[in-house]
Amino acid sequence: MNIIDRVFLALYSLFIGLFSLILLFVPFYEEAYWWTSHVFDIYRFDWQYVLIPGFFFIISIRFLMTGLKSHASKNRSIVKHTSYGEISISLNTLEGMAQKSAREINGLREIRATVHPLAEGILIHINALTVPDANIPETTVKVQQSIKEYIEQYSGIEVREVKVSIENIASISKGRVE
Repeated sequence: MNIIDRVFLALYSLFIGLFSLILLFVPFYEEAYWWTSHVFDIYRFDWQYVLIPGFFFIISIRFLMTGLKSHASKNRSIVKHTSYGEISISLNTLEGMAQKSAREINGLREIRATVHPLAEGILIHINALTVPDANIPETTVKVQQSIKEYIEQYSGIEVREVKVSIENIASISKGRVE
């Protein structure tokens, strides 16, 4: 939740709290009853007073959408159940493991990994650059095998598929000799 949402949430909560507190006194105090009925009479048939409830309605929708969005994005881990309890491995951890495994294979540079959870297991997508003299089909098959074996061995999570995308050829800078 960003700072603007937090400010609106604080103001929203303050106003709703005050309004609720006032309405709590209406059944017990005659002055509170007459004051609220007077306020509602003022609001009747005046379109300008639609702005305040409209503002609160828009803020309510905003909080609802923010709550739903953040709830969906919290599922950034794979949960595995064992006889001893539950293990949760974040997708960032699995991405780091995939990158580490891919770096051990010669021929690739600037390796980036993305892990997508599936119903059973995970899908790993690797984006990389290749060195100019590398055999691309051979290198990518080695990377796929290495990542699959490494992740399954050390995390216990089934890797359904490893997709490798070679984006370009990496430029090799040679050191200057004088």
